[in-house]
This record gives sequence, structure tokens and C-alpha cells, in this order.
Amino acid sequence: MQKENKLFSTQNLIKMAMMSVVAVILMQFGAIKLPALFPSFLEIDFSEVPAIVGIIAIHPVAGVVIVIIKNLLKALLFGTTSAYVGELANLIVSLGYIIPLTLMIRKRKDIKTITIGIVLGIAGITLSGALINYFITIPMYAKLFMPLEAIIGMGSAVNPAITDKLTLVLYAITPFNILKGTIVALTSVAFVKSIQPVMRYLAHR
Repeated sequence: MQKENKLFSTQNLIKMAMMSVVAVILMQFGAIKLPALFPSFLEIDFSEVPAIVGIIAIHPVAGVVIVIIKNLLKALLFGTTSAYVGELANLIVSLGYIIPLTLMIRKRKDIKTITIGIVLGIAGITLSGALINYFITIPMYAKLFMPLEAIIGMGSAVNPAITDKLTLVLYAITPFNILKGTIVALTSVAFVKSIQPVMRYLAHR
């Protein structure tokens, strides 16, 4: 009960709100495409970085709150071009990424525990990304926006081994999420280490 009270204290609510705003900005304006490696609809954004920082510096569950608020704010402030399919996918994949770290941090907060949580998070983003895209995102995009053949064609233009929905997930989405999870993790750890004195101060506020 004490942890819930600490999570939703006034100070923590302000911090989580600020982190959520940063996450929205990164999600909306900080995306990077790698057209030589992956289809153009796959973009690396750093909007999970504030969530990871929140887990480490604010509260183990803060990342979950930040991810949820991030997607709600993004939809409210900027609308959607994907009938909320993209926001739904981002929410599920982001949760798959940060929940392992959340669970690990609840037990102990040292570099070994954080590293294990991040490695499990990369596995989480890979698995959740594969499942959500195969069963929900790709079928919904194919139904709402463009034929499945056109989506697959965007993948095969980069990698000729992509010939159907399964190979699109295996050869494009899965390696993309492994790369994204690794880059976001390294960025988060580097950021936290660079401002560690500030993070210690915030953690005790």
C-alpha cells in the first residue's frame, strides 16, 4: 500500500506528467527511419527512454503510467493517422518492453538487476512486437489502409526473402525491434548515468 501511495504522490504525478510530455515529443518528432535496412513504416523513436528513466528514478511502476499517458496525450494533441492502430501497437509493445524492468526493479535497484531487466525487456519488445503485428496491426492496416500485398511489397523491396506476412514479421519487424530495444536501452542507461546526481535528488523528493 505504501508503494501505491508513493507512486501517486503529488511530486511523482508532476514528474510522470513531465516525462510523459517528453515522451510524446520524442514519439511525434524524434522518429528515425532506416530505409536501407527496414521498410519505411518502421521507425525508431526514443519515447520509451522517459519511461525507463521514470522506472529507475521515480517508482518501479512509473514507466507503465508514463507509457499510458504518452499514448493518450499523443492521440489528444496530434490525433491519429492510423485509426489508433499505431497507438494501440505502441502501447502494447512499450509495455512488453518496460514491464520486465519494472518487475526487476521492484526487488532490487543495482546495475546487475537493471541490466537483466533491460535484456528481458528487449526479449519482451521482440515477442510482443511480433505477436501484435502478426495478429492485429498488419491485418488492421491491410483492412483499413492498403492491401496486404502492398505492405509485404514494402518489405520485399528491402529484403527479397520477405514474401508473406510471416516472413515480414520474422525478417523485418523482429530484427527491427531487437535493434530498437538495444538502442533505446543504451540511450536510457547513458542518460541516467550522465545525470545521476540529478536522478538521485529526484528519487528522494
